[in-house]
Amino acid sequence: MPHTVTLPIIKGHGARNDFIIIDECRERLIAENLKGPCARLLCDRRHGIGSDGLVYLSAATPEQPRMRFFNPDGSEAEMCGNGIRCAARAAYEGYFAARDPLLFHTLGGLFTTENYFSQEHQLHFVRVHTAPLSSNPSHILSNHRTTPFINQPLELPGEKLTGTILSVGNPHLIVPVTDLKAVDLQRLGPALEHHPMFSNRANISFVQIIDRRTLLVQTHERGAGLTLSCGTGMTASVVAQVLNNTVDNQQPIAVHTAGGVVWVTPQVSEESLLAQLTGNATWICSGQTTVHCTEESIHFVGTEKMVIEKNYLQEEEQFSRLAQQSLFERSILRGTTLESLLG
Repeated sequence: MPHTVTLPIIKGHGARNDFIIIDECRERLIAENLKGPCARLLCDRRHGIGSDGLVYLSAATPEQPRMRFFNPDGSEAEMCGNGIRCAARAAYEGYFAARDPLLFHTLGGLFTTENYFSQEHQLHFVRVHTAPLSSNPSHILSNHRTTPFINQPLELPGEKLTGTILSVGNPHLIVPVTDLKAVDLQRLGPALEHHPMFSNRANISFVQIIDRRTLLVQTHERGAGLTLSCGTGMTASVVAQVLNNTVDNQQPIAVHTAGGVVWVTPQVSEESLLAQLTGNATWICSGQTTVHCTEESIHFVGTEKMVIEKNYLQEEEQFSRLAQQSLFERSILRGTTLESLLG
C-alpha cells in the first residue's frame, strides 16, 4: 500500500568515507524490495542527500546488532569497514546504549566492534575486529580456483600489473604500485572492477608502500567508484602486504588516504588471517527525510531532501586536524570523480 514515511537519519563518516544511517532497530522503515532503490535515491550527490553508501542498522538479537550496507548504485555489499564503524557508534549511542563490545552480523560474517573516545585525537573511535580474512579466491574468481592468488600477474590491455586477492567478507584485489601519482585511477579502477576474472566484480585498492609501518592507499569500490577511503580495502591492503613481506606483522600499520588516517594491526599466522581496523566514526549531521513509497518505487516528498536538526561542527573541526596528518597527496585525485569532494 502506498504510504509516506519520515526517516530519522544520521550522516557520518569514517576517514571521509561518508554514509547515511537509517536505524531500524525498533521497526522496519523501508520494505525489503525498496532498500536498494532507497540507497540510489538518498546517496545521489546531485539529486539526493549524497553519500558513499546507505547503512541499515537493526537488531539481529536483543543483544547483537545487524548492519546491511547498500552502495549508491543500489547493490548490496557484504561488508563495509568504514560503514561498520559508523554503525557501531549509532548502535552504541542508540538501541544498544552503552553495550560494548558489540558483535555485528553482516552478510560478510560476524565482526566485533569496540567504541571508545580517543584522548589523543579528541574523537569517537571504533576498533573493528575482523572475521577471518580468506585467501581462497573460489568465491571471487569466475574460474573458482582455490589456490591463493598472491602477487600474481594480471592481464589488462596495455598494462602489466600484479595483485593479491583477499576476502574481508567482500572481494578485494590489492595492486601494489611504485607511485600513486602515475596511476590512471579513472581508467584502471573500473577496468579491474569489471574484469572478467571476477564472478561478481571486486573492490580494487592501489597501494604505495612508504615503509614497513606506512602505506598510501586509494580504493575504487565496487558499486561506488573512487572513494576517499575504504575500510575493508585498507584492511585487505595491509594483510596483503604482510603476505608479501613488505610490512610488519603484529604491529599497527598507518594507512594514509585522501580521507585521513586509520590504523590496521594485522594478525597473520599459518592458521588464520586476522586484523584490527581502528579509526574515527564522526558525525556530520542528523535530521530527517520524508519519502513516499509505493510497492515498486520511492521518491522524496517535496523539494527539501533533508531537514537538518543538528550539525556536528566541533567533531568535524577535530577530525580535520587528524586528516591533516595524512601523507596522501590529494592532488592525485584532481581530474577524477572525487575532485569536487577535495575542498
